Amino acid sequence: MDSGESFPTRRGTAYLTDRAVRFEESLPGLVKRLYSGYWKGGTWWRKLMFVSYLLAYPVAVWSLSTVYQRGGFPFVTATVGLLAVLLVLDYARGFRSPDRIPLDSIEGVSITRGRKALTRPRVIIRYSKGGSTYKRRVNLPSLYTTQGEAAYEAVETAFRERGL
Repeated sequence: MDSGESFPTRRGTAYLTDRAVRFEESLPGLVKRLYSGYWKGGTWWRKLMFVSYLLAYPVAVWSLSTVYQRGGFPFVTATVGLLAVLLVLDYARGFRSPDRIPLDSIEGVSITRGRKALTRPRVIIRYSKGGSTYKRRVNLPSLYTTQGEAAYEAVETAFRERGL
């Protein structure tokens, strides 16, 4: 493998080499990134945010199942349907999630810092494949985490050095 740089993403790590951008992201990677960014952050409010993240998904599933059991089938159906529509719209807008994007196929990179409490830092990579243009959204660690600012700066520097 050729030499390159790596930077943290929300769900794992991205590797930027001389030939491609490669992503290693997973659910365990997300939990690991949350743990290192919030729990190891040292402050009580970061630890509270970590616990909140861990509890959010089980509580949401439990709440929907409780609503369903109590006759809230239309509400659950509408909620799941809305999520499905949003995923289809993202797909129609050209967003894909490849694990590897060759550098010579990248047409442009947009890096957004985000705003605390509103949006998170992210990178949108526009690339071509088979005559079509697609996009890959890469969420970076939150600015509230210990590595948030450093991750944003590392991404900016890595892509700028490659002329992207």
